[in-house]
Amino acid sequence: MNAQQYGYVQYHKESGAPFDKVNTVLEDSEGFVWIGSDNGLYRFDGIGFDFYSIHNESQTINKLQLFDNGIVFVNDKGLHQIKGIKNQPQIETLLEGTINKKSNLPFYPNNVIVSKNKSIWLSNSNHVIGKWQDGRYESHSFSSSTAAQQLEIQEDSKQGIWILSPLDGLFKLNNSTNRFEKKIAIKNATSLLIQNNHILVGNESLHIYTLSGGTPTLHKTIPIVNDQISAIYSDKANQYYVGTKKGNLFKMKDLNSPLKSIYGANEAHRVEKLDFGHINEIYMTTDTNSNKDKLWVSASSGLWLLQQRFFKTVNNLPMNNPIGISINDNGKAWAPINNLYEISPQQDGFTAKPIYKNLQVNYVANQNDGTLWVTTSTPKVELLKFVNDEITRRYDFHDRGESIFNLYPDSKGNLWLCQAPTDKPIVGIAQVSNNGNVKYYDEAKGFSSRVLSLKESNRGEIYAAGIGERSYLYRFDPDLDRFINLSPELPFKAMLNFEAHDLTIDDRGVVWLATTDGLLRYDGEKILLIQNDILGQEEVRGVTHYSNGNIWVATATKGLVFHQGNTSTVLGESEGLPAVISAYRCITTDKEGRLWAGTPEGLVYSRISASNLPFSSKPRIRKAIIDGDELIENFKEVIEIKKNQQLELQFTNLSFPAKDVQYQSRLLPNEDIDILLEEQLWQSNGNSNTILLNEIEPGDYSLQLRARQPGGYQWSNPIEVQLYIYTPWYAQNWFYYAIAVFALTFIGFYFRVYAKRRFERLQAVLKYSNEKLAKKEELLNQKIKELEEKGDQLVSATSNIETLELFIKGIPFQASWNDIITAMGKAVTQTADINAFEIAFKEGNEIVHKGYSDQERSGFTFRAKPFNPKTSLTCWAMENDEEVLINDFVKEHPIFIQEKDVYRFNSLLFIPFTLENNQPVVLCAYSINKNHFDENDLIMFRILAQFIYLSIHKAITK
Repeated sequence: MNAQQYGYVQYHKESGAPFDKVNTVLEDSEGFVWIGSDNGLYRFDGIGFDFYSIHNESQTINKLQLFDNGIVFVNDKGLHQIKGIKNQPQIETLLEGTINKKSNLPFYPNNVIVSKNKSIWLSNSNHVIGKWQDGRYESHSFSSSTAAQQLEIQEDSKQGIWILSPLDGLFKLNNSTNRFEKKIAIKNATSLLIQNNHILVGNESLHIYTLSGGTPTLHKTIPIVNDQISAIYSDKANQYYVGTKKGNLFKMKDLNSPLKSIYGANEAHRVEKLDFGHINEIYMTTDTNSNKDKLWVSASSGLWLLQQRFFKTVNNLPMNNPIGISINDNGKAWAPINNLYEISPQQDGFTAKPIYKNLQVNYVANQNDGTLWVTTSTPKVELLKFVNDEITRRYDFHDRGESIFNLYPDSKGNLWLCQAPTDKPIVGIAQVSNNGNVKYYDEAKGFSSRVLSLKESNRGEIYAAGIGERSYLYRFDPDLDRFINLSPELPFKAMLNFEAHDLTIDDRGVVWLATTDGLLRYDGEKILLIQNDILGQEEVRGVTHYSNGNIWVATATKGLVFHQGNTSTVLGESEGLPAVISAYRCITTDKEGRLWAGTPEGLVYSRISASNLPFSSKPRIRKAIIDGDELIENFKEVIEIKKNQQLELQFTNLSFPAKDVQYQSRLLPNEDIDILLEEQLWQSNGNSNTILLNEIEPGDYSLQLRARQPGGYQWSNPIEVQLYIYTPWYAQNWFYYAIAVFALTFIGFYFRVYAKRRFERLQAVLKYSNEKLAKKEELLNQKIKELEEKGDQLVSATSNIETLELFIKGIPFQASWNDIITAMGKAVTQTADINAFEIAFKEGNEIVHKGYSDQERSGFTFRAKPFNPKTSLTCWAMENDEEVLINDFVKEHPIFIQEKDVYRFNSLLFIPFTLENNQPVVLCAYSINKNHFDENDLIMFRILAQFIYLSIHKAITK
């Protein structure tokens, strides 16, 4: 189908919106969407529609336009301005309309534009054009017609004003005579757009005129069958959108392209003809976080939001299970779906065509020299080598096993192949070497299981993944020409039949494994299961990575997962996947950064680079309500609440659509914020945009909120709402004690007068009072214990502060590098925490270290050696501009550099930074003890590095 497919949302009364017919829509500078309907003016934040024209005499809003840091709009009664967009919007009437046609005032205005010189042009229902500027209004009559018509107004690139009349045609204002002159005689035209040097006029056809020398020349006419154009729009990429009275919506890539119908597709298997009704206006906004365009259609059936989704399907490719995909550097791809399909880039995506139609293909791989390898199962299991679409070599593997389900060409020209067994098991993997010979790597070559996947790192290291808890990961040793079984002990009890389906090796050499029990991370020493709110001990079927370290995972039942740092984001059918079930080992990236992935119901690719996902918009507070009373004053500073009161917060993250936005919150005591981890204590609020807080212990708190919107977005950065919870006077301890004293006095008097009659009752009251005081004492002791525990946590921070003080006190104002080194020596000799400080810098092709060490006889250190990021941790930190923290040198240093002999220091810390003259340096700290440095030390040395940066203004040299 020749169609533009969009995900869509319709806002009208049936969906909960307060309107049906929408005339105009506009986004303000804050990101809110303003909607002009026949039922009034509304501000939309993705969740709620706030009504703003309650005091307007007419509720039919005809047109909205941006003006002077605000918005102007026209209704039947005049011209109005919305001010205070950033705070509390207010409507002010600029020009009152009239019902007298002969008056020099607007007569039922129905359209408006704001010109580049800030003048406002109005079209009136009596065929008159009005101009309002600097508080002055003037009218322009340009034809003898007086019938009620809606006139279209446009401004060209030279600030020329054009008017389109359905009765009389197209006019332009002559600035010298201040009169409108007819340029085109055209009837029934109701839509006008001027873009660059072209004029588009719509009636029963789309007329495209070229504007040269002030006179329009007809370029082409595109007929609209049995319909009439009612709206024309162009986006920032000079693509054109056309809407009609019968609800047809079209798109043109450029003025020389045909009109293509736009259809809805909220899921990959169904394309819908959307029932817009009469289209009044087309408008586009751009999401600043993702740079994704959103198309808004104002129509008689309501407001429609259309947007292309994150993933897109390939034209002419069957919606069936792709076994794999292979992509070359020129953007061409191949996918086996029974037949072999060749996928080529086109202007608006990718298109597939079947090739080698007489073959039933299982897998495909291409090499950089243009060679295409194809495996078949019919008529027999073969590996075919194609060069220029001709078979140049055949390999028969039917005696070894069943279909070949995975191929991988390495950087040396060898081809590795994984094969399914028949009635006898296959151990290991086969190789077709670069000279064409077949070689088998089996038990004799280190394997004890069948291999499911093999990949090569950018360092040339080859890893293979297979089956079994003790035989799932291998590394190839080229010197021994065999594979070494790594397979660390799993950090969990494996489910039945543990397998590693796929693997990838990131640019730091970390191996990521897609297994039956989740996503595993192997750093050369230990294996780790990735666990968070999305990933856990559930099957994943494929994995790939980007050079920035971000990981994509193909899961068995959740769709595709983007993993960055410690957090994950899941993308499913709402983002364009045909199914949330993933195909095995069918996930990869192309040279442009697009992500390709397979599902049992089709192959998809990302519209843009998927190396990173945009962050969601931050939440915004809509309302703050305390015990049913809404806060009117500015509550952005601190919200003060009594302990026994309930606080209700309503919020939105200002995203469109906002139906499935997820929210999380955490309430943190201000005194503890600095010691909490980034991903700690987040509580899910689901899709609810309301949170209730009550019975919080008195104190100062920070309530943090974050959002994650659908469509391929990560969690937003959080917003913070400061809360002060206090106990009212009548609930404080002194008040209870006063009551107790009063009660005891009264009881004493009462006892003396009525001792015999009230003795038993007095005992009960006394017992109650004692129990209450005991509970208060128990609570006080608990608080004291908590304070003592927090004191222990401050010991480490106090030690760091003392070291920091020793260092900083030794550095004078306008210090020299000798002062810095001297201060290092003083800090080392007077503290037991650190054994050595050094400053490292690059000079020529050498890395130079200067500093002080209590392990040296002379104290001061000076050493220089060749600069090599592969052998030196200092060089690695400077080259990659990344901090390095090591607490066990022997175990941890191979993560960054080549293995070295035992070093005298066990704990090392490197902080790279840049001096004022752009010279890179590294602050180094060492301790002979293991596990000496923690996050507090990291913060302290960052402060030291910043202090050195502020103190030193000269380069450091030998």
